[in-house]
Amino acid sequence: MRVLLVGNHWTEGPGGAETMLVLTAELLRAAGHEVVPFAVAEERTLPTPVRPLLPAAAGSGSRTRFGEAWAGTWSPRAYRALVRVVDEVRPDVAHVHHVFERLTVSVLDALQRRGVPTVMTLHDYKPVCPDFRLFTDGAPCTRCLSGGYWQVVRHRCLEGSRWRSVAAAADAYASRARGVYQRVDRFLAPSAFLRDRVVEGGLPAGRVQVLPNPVVAAASPRPSATGPPVVLYASRLVAEKGVDTLLDAAARLPAGVRVRLAGSGRLERAVRSRVAAEGLPVDVLGPLPPERVAAELQAAAVAVLPALWWENCPMAVLEAAAHGVPVVASAVGGVPELVDDGETGLLVPPGDAAALAGTLTRLLSDPAAADRLGRAGWARVRSRHDPLDHVAALQELYRRVAR
Repeated sequence: MRVLLVGNHWTEGPGGAETMLVLTAELLRAAGHEVVPFAVAEERTLPTPVRPLLPAAAGSGSRTRFGEAWAGTWSPRAYRALVRVVDEVRPDVAHVHHVFERLTVSVLDALQRRGVPTVMTLHDYKPVCPDFRLFTDGAPCTRCLSGGYWQVVRHRCLEGSRWRSVAAAADAYASRARGVYQRVDRFLAPSAFLRDRVVEGGLPAGRVQVLPNPVVAAASPRPSATGPPVVLYASRLVAEKGVDTLLDAAARLPAGVRVRLAGSGRLERAVRSRVAAEGLPVDVLGPLPPERVAAELQAAAVAVLPALWWENCPMAVLEAAAHGVPVVASAVGGVPELVDDGETGLLVPPGDAAALAGTLTRLLSDPAAADRLGRAGWARVRSRHDPLDHVAALQELYRRVAR
């Protein structure tokens, strides 16, 4: 089959959506399919046969923040570019990933206009929440699931920006009125938790299918960690990921333990300032390429994800388990679907720095238990997140929607 892969970024990271897009392309090509990626044009964009046709991100070149925010609701450039690509490539099916604010939902209109069967993987809650995250004022939120998108303006949910919040609410109302998501043949939810929330928010239950993210596991679990104990956080530096909770916990860890943060985001500058001001045992590494993240995992005693929001199917958990690294994570959203507490990892209440520090300390002081959890997590992802099983499910789904 000829598969058109559509996503905001055709790059190596930095987020889970980009990781999944690249991995999906690799799996489909290995299975003998022709894959044509379509994304915004960036300096880091990977090779694609339609590179000259890729559009600039919506809002690029805007003179005001309002103009940039409003442009992120629907992109004429992305629409025209994708129509041209479809006419040139003539795909059998399109697989859409995260397209909001940069390509925008204009790509769904373009695919519908050209009659391309469409599958869409949901990396967050955007179809039912203008803020993507179902997260407001530091806590999970369901106000918009009833369709009252004006709440996002009232609470300035998009990083406190009035204009981004207004644009996002208007986009949500317009998308529902125009039936944008009714044009998608099948949605893929990487967790049952996300599926239940988007169905509660109005997506048709019969067209939302659970398919967990795959991960390429190491041939064997890594050997026991040696050297000074290291706790690795490999994710975005944003409030909803619980970064401040992790910094609070870092101050309570035993002497000699280092917390290493691999990633970037809105809080990076504030995190660096706090680490310096408080003398915390934390190394802020910034964004790292995949091979560097893998090396950090190999050396870590434990991986941590102290999220506050309802995570979907976080690659940070899967990638740690794929190396045999034990995981301590918040019991939120789809995380309990990935971590069997006490068997393949440990779960803690979100936002509880004392509980997080205590759990990390307990695991760091018991290397045998850490190795046992790491090996069990590795075995679990090998059996439940195997890439070959994932691509087989994708191929069957593509055949169904193409018919």
